[in-house]
Amino acid sequence: MKKQAKKVESKKATALPKALKVKKDLDKGSCKEWTEKTNALLEELAAAKVNSLSHCDDDEKGCGCGGHGGSTSSGAKTDLIVLIDTSGSMGTSANAISDAVSVAIEEAKNSCNPDLEITFLGVDGIWPGTVFTQSHRDYIVGLHGTVPLAGDRPPSGYSTELGANAIEDLSKYAKWRKDACRAIFYISDEELDGSSPRNDFAQETAETNAAIASANANNVTVFAHHLTYQNLHVNILENYKDLCHDTGGEVYFSSTPNMEEYIKLLTEVICNACGVDRCKEADLSKIEPCISIKWGDSDCDCIESSDYEVMTITVCNCFTNLKFSNFKISMIEVLDTDGNAVPTLPNGTPSVKIHPIGVYCFGDIEPCSCVSREFVIINEGAKEGKYQIKLRGVCFGITKMEETEACFSFTICKD
Repeated sequence: MKKQAKKVESKKATALPKALKVKKDLDKGSCKEWTEKTNALLEELAAAKVNSLSHCDDDEKGCGCGGHGGSTSSGAKTDLIVLIDTSGSMGTSANAISDAVSVAIEEAKNSCNPDLEITFLGVDGIWPGTVFTQSHRDYIVGLHGTVPLAGDRPPSGYSTELGANAIEDLSKYAKWRKDACRAIFYISDEELDGSSPRNDFAQETAETNAAIASANANNVTVFAHHLTYQNLHVNILENYKDLCHDTGGEVYFSSTPNMEEYIKLLTEVICNACGVDRCKEADLSKIEPCISIKWGDSDCDCIESSDYEVMTITVCNCFTNLKFSNFKISMIEVLDTDGNAVPTLPNGTPSVKIHPIGVYCFGDIEPCSCVSREFVIINEGAKEGKYQIKLRGVCFGITKMEETEACFSFTICKD
């Protein structure tokens, strides 16, 4: 017990915002105002947490709209493929990227400190003297042998420009690490299905949609830099936007590539490999909130057998056209890795406890917003190993936000 008491004393106290220390603030304010102040405080505390609990479901990617589970958090395992069109006009970009890589990686370390594995590939070709020394085809064959590739199906144009096909194949066949954020960054000045034939909009859209489907099926976020100096048709630019936005990534447009630009773009891509924070219109076939749990004041913090940790639970509404009404979590329960009750102490109490166990009320969560609450996990001689935190009775209503107009006719009679 003395050891535990010492541990408690060593915990850093959480400072309240200055606004809440002023006595006059305690003497006035409506219920709504106090709710807003509390939510702002908890949002600030949640943002300060540096560690995120992983989901029990390995396929769960997390939030994509600011809930601390979408964009790459500090130390996140990140697999990135930088893929470039190897047609003759892309040499300048290949050299600029090669010059930018080392600086961009250092800036990403300072910004988000990822556990990064980065691979540089050319679309059915290479750029000698640059980082692009292997084609995407040779890379896949080296991993899997000869397999059917999207770039080989008819109709096909110049193979070195078939970016959508390469993204489709790499999403499926690349060597992605378990639990890593997966991303592809594609650079080209051409249509996503190549320049031959030019402006084949229906075919290009079909190939783009196939790449989107493959990326989403394999949890890959796609980013792209399209060089605009050829002034290609707006439909081509829209396909680039769809490819990136529909997979959680971002597209960048500019006319002249340079080292400084690629330092910025590569850093952004690395630190957003888990997906760019973005709200979207709700698909009413599957409506659910994004919930994340964060803890810790530094990367070195760990949860010890005799310890306590203040954790923040954040619920995000990632939809533009819905409100989650009267959101509540009825109980928070801790279990062992097999889903059973945790071992008890000699006095019969659990060795790992949650306080309070519930009920956690979040109120209404408006479109494109998040609300946080706090709880404490208390360990008293807990056994080393993995545990689960279960959220029981997650209840909420759904209000669809719509705008409409009405028109009525009337007749003026003749005098």
